[in-house]
Amino acid sequence: MPVTLEQVGVLLEKIAPVGFAEDWDNSGFNVNLHNTDISGIMICLDVLPEVIEEAAEKGCNLIVSHHPLLFRATKQIDSNSYEGQCIQLLAERNISLYCAHTSMDSAPGGINTWLADQFKLGNRCYIKNGAIEHFYEVAVHVPRDHAATVRGAMAAAGAVQLGGYTECTFNIDGKGTFRPKEGAHPYIGQAGQLEEVDEIRISSVCSEKNLQTVLAAVRDNHPYEVPAISVLKTDEPQQVGSGLGIVGDLPLPLRAREVLDRLKESLKTDSVRVAGDLDRTIKRLGVCGGAAGDFADAAMGKGAELFVTGEIKHNEYAARKDIILVEAGHFDTEKCFCQLYAQGLQKWLM
Repeated sequence: MPVTLEQVGVLLEKIAPVGFAEDWDNSGFNVNLHNTDISGIMICLDVLPEVIEEAAEKGCNLIVSHHPLLFRATKQIDSNSYEGQCIQLLAERNISLYCAHTSMDSAPGGINTWLADQFKLGNRCYIKNGAIEHFYEVAVHVPRDHAATVRGAMAAAGAVQLGGYTECTFNIDGKGTFRPKEGAHPYIGQAGQLEEVDEIRISSVCSEKNLQTVLAAVRDNHPYEVPAISVLKTDEPQQVGSGLGIVGDLPLPLRAREVLDRLKESLKTDSVRVAGDLDRTIKRLGVCGGAAGDFADAAMGKGAELFVTGEIKHNEYAARKDIILVEAGHFDTEKCFCQLYAQGLQKWLM
């Protein structure tokens, strides 16, 4: 069954939503030729003329790369430049280009998660939080005999869940009063008469993504024409949906040289650059693929005693003495991108 570029674009967003990317980044479609059907997809770290030619030879009309081709504002397309040559080739070969840069760095299940998984890190936190999903308290006054129905509807719509707990509500008994006007159709009472009803105020917390669904469920299951609903944005809880870099605890303490041995084995590389005491015992480790030497202080602030990244500037080595710095190579810390995206696409295309 043919798959369109639009359909593939939806799948690419499921793996690493563009909303997870940094503001300065250019993740997403860099070149969109609106190919009708996708005949094949090539996944790579960098877009090069040779990669485009190989994609064309293999019948691929979509390339998914980690690093964007168009990083900054382009004022001129010159076929003698790297970007211009690639754009010309993509157009001539009818190949679209999608780039998942910091969106894939930050995504759960992305590059940094893969690096953290190589060490089975526990008690994880992001070095830099990305997308934060806020929560809302939804409260509604319900006649006592409808309270269970409304609570159940809220739960089914995605409310009343906090972490590993379900059916989380707070309930207050009280008296509700109202006087229906002429033309109203009250569930209880008559027009012109003041009514007093035993009611329960049900309040619960729901995520931002479920808010409208929860509100619709309350209205659909509430007996009143105009239910009294209040919605408050909470400071806590909140849920971090993505982030750059990860710090976590090793399952067992390791000497720094043992961490390096495991790192080289995972990355399938023979050497890394390191500054620090290799006999120091490491309990908490930080990782961030690519060029993230400037994250070392933040990683140390999260408790990391050793920090692994792809590139570290000379002055960043000199400035930090309390954390072991490991430079494992930009390519080697990000080459898992191809495997991760291929697996993600296969999962959603099956």
